[in-house]
Formats: sequence, C-alpha cells, structure tokens
Amino acid sequence: MKTKIDQSTVAGTPPDKDFSRRRIAADKLRLLGVRLLSAAGMSHDDAAMVSEHVVGNSLMGVDSHGVVRFSQYMSLIESGAIDPLGTPLLVVDDPAMTRIDAGGGHGVPAMVQLAECTAHKASTAGMATGALVNCGHTGRIGAYAEMIARQGCFAVIIGGGGHTRGNPKVAPYGGREGIMGTNPYTLALPGGPTGVVVVDFATSTSAQGKLLAASKTGEPLPPGTIMDRDGRPSIDARDYYAGGVLLPAAGPKGYGLGLIGELLAHGVLGQARALNWLVLAVDLDLLSDDDYGSRIDDYLEWVKGRAPAEGFDEVMIPGEPEQRCRQLREQLGIPVADEIWAEIVDWAGRMGIVLPDIDANADSHEAQVR
Repeated sequence: MKTKIDQSTVAGTPPDKDFSRRRIAADKLRLLGVRLLSAAGMSHDDAAMVSEHVVGNSLMGVDSHGVVRFSQYMSLIESGAIDPLGTPLLVVDDPAMTRIDAGGGHGVPAMVQLAECTAHKASTAGMATGALVNCGHTGRIGAYAEMIARQGCFAVIIGGGGHTRGNPKVAPYGGREGIMGTNPYTLALPGGPTGVVVVDFATSTSAQGKLLAASKTGEPLPPGTIMDRDGRPSIDARDYYAGGVLLPAAGPKGYGLGLIGELLAHGVLGQARALNWLVLAVDLDLLSDDDYGSRIDDYLEWVKGRAPAEGFDEVMIPGEPEQRCRQLREQLGIPVADEIWAEIVDWAGRMGIVLPDIDANADSHEAQVR
C-alpha cells in the first residue's frame, strides 16, 4: 500500500468535507483576520500575530483552532472577556523563572513572549520555568512548545484554572457535572522528519474548539465524547452547548491529568481569566553528554519503518499529518464551512470591513485562490 494525499483524505486526519466547496487562500484569510482584529481595537502587530496563528492552525488541519476562532475572538472582545489593548507585563523575571501577567489581553502575543523568554533562560540556566496568568484564549498550545523545542529544548506546557469561570465543562471520571476545563498538555523536543516532535492534547475527550467547529458544520461527534444536560450520551455538539459536558479522555487517566492541571494552574498560579499556563523548558545540550540528536532521529526512523496496521498506509510521527495537510491547503486553499464564513462576513459588515478579492458565494477552488 502507498500513502495518498488527495481531496478526500489527508493522512492521519478525517476526510475534509469542504474540499468541493468554498476554499480561500491563506494570505487572504490572514489579511482579513488582521483587519477584523484591528477594527476590534487590537494593535496591528498583535492582530497580525493572532491572525498568523489562527490561519497557520487551519493550514495544518487543526480547524478547531483555525478560522472558526475569528468570530469567537471578536465576540470575546465585544463582551470584555478579552481586552484588545491588554499588554503583557513581566511580574517575575529571575534567571530561571518568568511570570507574565497578560493584562487581560489576547493570549497569543503573551504566550509567544513567554515561550521565547523561557527557552532563552533555559539556554543558560539549563532549565527554566514560566507562568502566564490573566490572559485570554491562547490558541493552539502546541505551537509554543514547538517554538521552544526548535531552540534545542524539551518543552512541557500545562494549562488549567477554568473551573472558576462559572461554567466548567469537563466532568470528572464517574461524574456528570463539569468541574474543570479541557486543561491541555503539550510536550515537544527537536528531531524527526518535521524537525520537531510535538504531542498536544486536551485531557478531555475533545478540545472545545472541535465541538465549536462541529456545532457549526453539523458533523456528528464520536460516541463517548459528551453527555447532554441530563447525563445521557450524545453525538450532537449542540447538546454540549445546551448544558452538556465533555468526558475526560481515557476515563481516570484524563481525569487525573486534568485535575493536576487545575491544581497547578488555579491552586498555584491563582485566579484565571480563561486558563493559566505553566511552561517548562530543559536545554538538551546541557542535559545530554553527547550527540542526542542522532539517537532521536535514528529511533524515529526505526519507528517509521515498522509495519502499518490494517487500514493504515504507514506509521507516522506526530506532526507529519499536519505537515502534509499544510502542503495540500497551501496549494488548494483553506476550506471554510458556510456557517463559519457567514459569521465572519457578518462581523466584517458590522466593522465596516470590505472583503476584497473574496467571493463569498463562489463554489470553485479557482475562484477562491486566484
């Protein structure tokens, strides 16, 4: 069997049901994102950073943190949940420790700053720790672990603290009421076919962004993902938003990991605006006594050479499916579902933003990306 990348499936990702529908070039979506967020009050630099993050996620096939977030961010700014002018402030700036207060602003610029600072300090201290508090949504956490890993570090990022926002949405193992947020973990280190290995996962059965996307597209959820408000299993994402809850991933394992995230991010770091974050970076050159990179690459090459299971074309390293999806979407454009696009167009209209060179009613790939 040979691995195929075609218009019905990207290896390692579900079939993309929007391939025959609206596709928009990444550069046009980046520009649109900057215009929207700038109109909402963000500085041009911050808006560009957030837009680049969002569109980059969509290119990788991480649609839960992709263009569906533009409308959400506009709503969060409008409601006051994100201060568009919030500025990150260094509260602790010790040789191996950093704490940043995001000032209520968007989490992407603050987390970029923290990741860069933590990696830099690890290069001299051997290991560095960072904390981010009082921030809005931070997007895809794996992006920041990748930044740290590309500086020659092992990275760990843990989030939590969301239960204090009044409506925790993840149930404990054996329970039916929400007690915490999705409390993601991400781990990364350099090596492999993409240059870095990143493992990024919610401690619940699904990231909330995937439910958000499914609620817009009508896509059914995998069984065992959520319960409705009455504690009954459901595959309709709308039931989650009508008072339902997510379940912990792998039962007690996800529950335990998520609980530790809550204790760290809330118990240690304090009251969260969205989620608080703990960041760790270990400099691998200082930790290892020789060429660790060759051992990592040799092992990953050996892993990729193992026989695939039935129904799979090959064994892939984390990050490869996203890389292949990026290559495909850079050529064909990013698929945007009707309801998601309608929300973006509505926000653009409300903010007086013209949509140049984007035909919202086009049905063909060529009309979208030329």
